[in-house]
Amino acid sequence: MTPLFRIISPFLLLYSGCIFLAAQGAIVVQHAEPRTGRTLLTDSLSMPEENAGYTLVLPEKAAPKAVLVLFHSGRDTTDAGYEMRLYVEAVKRQAAVLYVTTGNRFEFLFDESAYTQLDGYLHKAIVEHGLPADRLLFGGMSLAGTRAMKFAIWCLEGKSAHGIRPKAVAVCDAPLDFVRFWKALDRSKRLQINPIAANEAAWVTAVLERNLDGTPKERPEAYQDYSPYSHDTDNGGRAALLKDTPFRAYIEPDVQWWMDNRGNDYYSMNALDAAAVVNQLRISGNKKAELVLTSGKGHRPDGSRHPHSWSIVDNGELVEWLLGLE
Repeated sequence: MTPLFRIISPFLLLYSGCIFLAAQGAIVVQHAEPRTGRTLLTDSLSMPEENAGYTLVLPEKAAPKAVLVLFHSGRDTTDAGYEMRLYVEAVKRQAAVLYVTTGNRFEFLFDESAYTQLDGYLHKAIVEHGLPADRLLFGGMSLAGTRAMKFAIWCLEGKSAHGIRPKAVAVCDAPLDFVRFWKALDRSKRLQINPIAANEAAWVTAVLERNLDGTPKERPEAYQDYSPYSHDTDNGGRAALLKDTPFRAYIEPDVQWWMDNRGNDYYSMNALDAAAVVNQLRISGNKKAELVLTSGKGHRPDGSRHPHSWSIVDNGELVEWLLGLE
């Protein structure tokens, strides 16, 4: 006989698809659509898909006042990562956290179908759990931050079938200008100074060139249109749609670390994109566009130093910022 529930850990209980995170005063609801395929990155490299859908973390005793939507691959709330622990600070402040994924761990949002898939998951969560649709923050770290900003722009273009729009957007050390990003990756690939940087550069440039039909030299308009921010385009390109949306870009521009550990300099850092997009939004009249700079806060969950980490975000303060927006 199959049991109706089973213990996952001392703090987690799975029951009919729902996980109760009692120790944190939270309820966690999973909507999972199984995926068993693989995502092609290069001709010789692919990665297994994860289950598509969402994980919703709700405050246990009251309806949420706002929702932080993270476009994050991996929805395991037991993960030690700083980004996943955002829910701890959110539920303390009567806010929810919603993690959404298409099942592609390296989703770049090239295809319209991926946008509509995410749109459907958000609508399902909002309707079934009574979430405040007018208090949504879209956010994420690195490529998840790119996804958050691109999806926000897509919604602000009026493409959401359910009228979903972000109240605010927050990105952490995300690549935003893909002309600049491709050039930085191409340099790492050619120089081969650091194997980690070179390997990432090889597969990311391959993915970009396959989906955008060439390099930025061959297809500059395609890269500019794909980018959520474009330094070479008037008003920042597609980022202009965020001129009335509260926006934050978190960055820890530790150029010495990047030089010592990756052989990179400012031209290769996402800090350029972060500062440029906030500056452009402010020039365009967005008085709630903020560049949040940190120093010495970037660490991975194991304690190792790395400025490209969600630890630079003050989770509690981010939730307070969202709740304080008019």
